[in-house]
Amino acid sequence: MSGLAVVTGASRGIGRGVAERLARDGYDVAVGYHARVDAAQAVVETVTRQGVRAAAFQVDVRSPESCRRLVADARSALGPVRAVVSNATGFGADRPDLGTALAVPLAEYQSMLAGRLGALLSLVDAAGADLDDGGRIVAVTSTGTQRAVPGYAPIAASMAAVESVVRYMAAELGARGITANTAVGGVIDTEALGEISADPARLKEAVRRATPLGRVGRADDLAAVVGFLCSPAADWVTGQSVIADGGNSLR
Repeated sequence: MSGLAVVTGASRGIGRGVAERLARDGYDVAVGYHARVDAAQAVVETVTRQGVRAAAFQVDVRSPESCRRLVADARSALGPVRAVVSNATGFGADRPDLGTALAVPLAEYQSMLAGRLGALLSLVDAAGADLDDGGRIVAVTSTGTQRAVPGYAPIAASMAAVESVVRYMAAELGARGITANTAVGGVIDTEALGEISADPARLKEAVRRATPLGRVGRADDLAAVVGFLCSPAADWVTGQSVIADGGNSLR
């Protein structure tokens, strides 16, 4: 594939893996980041070594205006948008302590929805006709939408909303030649685990024992799914939630 892929949350973890994978597949890459400008520039340097173009753009995915500005600036610098990968979590260093589903204030659910669902809607809307005739929409979520994970309710709810809306996008945008899918990861070994677990090492060991393939997921595992969904091989795949968790959800 060729053209521009806009990837949010691309300065680290899964987003960085996605940016690097799409670059290897021939996409130019707009590296969306929230605060880690040095890390984002490092991704740009890595990506451009693949022989494609890339640039970093600051974005607050909780803000529709910021999402639209990201797309506009990326288009101006790198050309028409051919893929939108909505990956950013919508929280950073200011992430609140999340307790039980009923203990979390409604405002936190609304903030998570803005960062996940609001960002997806704003990014796709801003990309507009650039995506016609072969464009790709991919949202990154997790298997936390399908099970009860302590302290995860607002995140899971926002991701579940994204999965639902992606199916609507697939149905409504198919006539324009656009596919829309969700890449659903299990537990992925990135620094973000420290933001959702008080004991990441214990969590990873529990996941390893419960996973048929015998290990915890890596960023590249989920990035490969995103790469597939953004490739010509996925021309006939739309409206799907593709799970990559080593079989963990089977148990």
